[in-house]
Amino acid sequence: MKKLHLLILLPLLIGLLFSCQKEQEPINSKIDQAQLEKSHQIIRQIEGFDTKLNSNLKSGETITVDSLVWYTEALENYNNARPDLQYENFAVSKTTYTATLNNGSLSMQEASALFSTMQTDLDSELANLSPTEDKLKLTDVALDSIEGNTAYLSANRVFGLSISAMYDAFEEDDDWIWGTVGQSMFGDPPAGKCDGTMYGVSDGSDELMRRLNNPNFAYDQQFIIVDVITIENINGGAWSDGNGPLLFWISDNQPDYSWYYCLTNEALTEQLSNAHTILYSYDGEGGVRPHGLYLSNVIIIDDFLGGSGISHLLHNYDATYGIRVIKPIED
Repeated sequence: MKKLHLLILLPLLIGLLFSCQKEQEPINSKIDQAQLEKSHQIIRQIEGFDTKLNSNLKSGETITVDSLVWYTEALENYNNARPDLQYENFAVSKTTYTATLNNGSLSMQEASALFSTMQTDLDSELANLSPTEDKLKLTDVALDSIEGNTAYLSANRVFGLSISAMYDAFEEDDDWIWGTVGQSMFGDPPAGKCDGTMYGVSDGSDELMRRLNNPNFAYDQQFIIVDVITIENINGGAWSDGNGPLLFWISDNQPDYSWYYCLTNEALTEQLSNAHTILYSYDGEGGVRPHGLYLSNVIIIDDFLGGSGISHLLHNYDATYGIRVIKPIED
């Protein structure tokens, strides 16, 4: 199989992080029952093809080249693509393949070998991208030509670069006191902004929590959450890099330590980006998200930790995940 590989960076296609206006589809859009059943049928077809590719009982079975195009495209997208995410930029690649035909068909063994090569190529391309912020968005497999008994196919892949949750921006005057320790336990009023305004209305952790629970997109289908898991006490004590904690965590031995510590709009923007990465990246891949589950909601608790001669003010994140099950809506 001959392959021609090309990577092209495309212009900015989606608004930058935190800069887009909210565009939502109604969450109560109706789901046509026939369309839902058709979706289930397609998934069964894709999974059935995947089973055949990995089966030792496919000897003698053949597949037409047109079916090969449809199934390899569908299976690669089903297994790998994330079209549901928002991205800041895109890259595209084109890789060509050949397949030997017999009366317009090829054996399932050859189909299995071709798809295995496609997956190797995809894995190689993904390895060159950021593991937490770049994803395959779409694969388009095409039959370019048939010459004699040789079919020439191509896999055109679109990669989303830099996942963008498109949260509301922190404006220049969005400098907030970091949090309010007694708020969750005793109902103390939020500490407000650094300039003394908005007391009793909000604080830094409330502003972060509001954005994380309200990204600027909505689903056009109703769903329920099952297999619920809550990851508790996600904080800067465990999540840090060479420059310090990634989530708000300040010790009393630091010169700017204060119960009224000010998080500037720039600092809050950085905190939001860090929290997004940790909450949406899978466990073992830079985050806490359990594999196969989706983020449902986030609670940030303003906390105080003492002991060992050093005290800390911090944000403690509790993140709830689960499986989304689409819920048909009846009239």
